[in-house]
Amino acid sequence: MKKLLLVALLSCALSAAYSQTDTLTTDKVTAYVDKQVVVKGVVAGARRFETGERAPFLLINLDEAYPNTPLTVVLFKEVLEKTTIDEKTLTGKKVVASGKISVHKGRNQIVIEKLEDLKISN
Repeated sequence: MKKLLLVALLSCALSAAYSQTDTLTTDKVTAYVDKQVVVKGVVAGARRFETGERAPFLLINLDEAYPNTPLTVVLFKEVLEKTTIDEKTLTGKKVVASGKISVHKGRNQIVIEKLEDLKISN
């Protein structure tokens, strides 16, 4: 019985350890492509696009301005419509974004799937 309890506890502990999402800074994202992460950074610039297949959409560059940004946070129409984010006031604000790191046109990005996955503070 003790062995069974020990195995059960170990299984729970290992399961919890492997299910946790990594938290990282933007300089580390390249090593996490195709993985679910939580990323912290400071907005270096943002731009809203009104044309295109998934317009409107918002691109938020973290830690460095485009084209040198290590990570772009992307909000497509489905999420953008649920918020009042003003891209003109974002520069310098802290961001915590949750999602999967992907690469689009050679640049790292994280697409926000739901509004709860993006936190913005001063």
